[in-house]
Amino acid sequence: MKVKYFGTDGIRGVFGDTLTDELAFKVGKALGEIVGEGKVLIGKDTRVSGDSLEAALAAGLTSMGVDVLSCGILPTPAVALLTRITRSYGVVISASHNPPEYNGIKIMKNGYKIPDEMEEEIERRMEGEFQKRYVVGKIRPFREGKDMYIGAVLEMFKDLDLSGKSVSLDLANGATTTTAKDVFEFLGAEVEVFNTSQDGLLINQGCGTTHPKFLAEEMKRGRIGFSFDGDGDRVIAVDEGRNVVNGDKIIGILAEGMMEEGRLRESVVVGTVMTNGGLEEYLGKRGIRLVRTKVGDKYVLEEMLKSGANLGGERSGHIIILDRSTTGDGLITALELMRVVERLKKNLSDLAKEIPDLPQVTRNVKRTEKTSLENGRLKELIEKHSAEGYRIVVRPSGTEPVIRITVEGKDRNRVEKIAEELSRILEG
Repeated sequence: MKVKYFGTDGIRGVFGDTLTDELAFKVGKALGEIVGEGKVLIGKDTRVSGDSLEAALAAGLTSMGVDVLSCGILPTPAVALLTRITRSYGVVISASHNPPEYNGIKIMKNGYKIPDEMEEEIERRMEGEFQKRYVVGKIRPFREGKDMYIGAVLEMFKDLDLSGKSVSLDLANGATTTTAKDVFEFLGAEVEVFNTSQDGLLINQGCGTTHPKFLAEEMKRGRIGFSFDGDGDRVIAVDEGRNVVNGDKIIGILAEGMMEEGRLRESVVVGTVMTNGGLEEYLGKRGIRLVRTKVGDKYVLEEMLKSGANLGGERSGHIIILDRSTTGDGLITALELMRVVERLKKNLSDLAKEIPDLPQVTRNVKRTEKTSLENGRLKELIEKHSAEGYRIVVRPSGTEPVIRITVEGKDRNRVEKIAEELSRILEG
């Protein structure tokens, strides 16, 4: 069955257009049929549409006899951890790194995002007649969830002492406004924070993981900085020289640190087709194999579970450390990176410089009814440039109505020209 609503990271769209309260209500009822008379946790980021979507989801769930525990504003990985602790389902209302007008619905069970088969089952139920239920569920606040998450993270990093360390955080006006500063301060760090608004109109606007240069230009006191995205499952770092350290470089640093500790399972790291070739080269020289998957953290996780790896992720900063968390967690990734830096007693800039970064350019082409990846000229050029040694990935985005064209190679000027050439062909 081909899904109509679910993409690579749940359901996502512009609120009031492709994502409505009516749709959320149906998702709630369909999920409620599956859950039965159990409970579902709901968390959300700061978007203004979050309250409306939560009310619709909760109405659908409770109408099917399911109790709803409302966690309030909380990062996606925090909700994932809580579903693992409570052995329950969870829903996160968030569009991650997308602009404020977008929102989304992510569904989890026991710490993991639900599989494709369950997404198909939910959509099948949404298109049919719902069962009649004579028991109505209740809604109650579950604000203690935040403290449970913070406590769990602090327990993971009880060996990390950040006393006297200065850290700058860009919270993207999103969900990590409820957790990140507290955790770093509990560990002893002196914390400088930016973008702490919860009004929902500023989430990801000129800040966060999609705009890491904001922190690089604005941080003053921090020797190291971290930019999170709207729902807290991604992080990008900034070193003491105010240089941006992307997700590929973070993965490389963590891989070496975990290898030295004897923690890197199977000597394998999982990346995607977008993972930079420079990281693959760096890992290979250290006896670490890079396995590539399709883009999307769900595919990274699937391969990690299949291969036995405990480290994987994407250049975007969505990184999974499976012996710490079952999903990408920007806060846990940031603390793990701090732990490596402290243990090796090196500057982040020195560690990042060791990992080569081949020139890589991504262009987004708006997807229309006329857009086709079967274009003969497009295929011809991809084959030609690939033979010249350039790595080319052309794929539909799973979260936005665009086609992403990524070109990677040793000559930046040539990379940019190829990306532009392919974009023009797709645009018609």
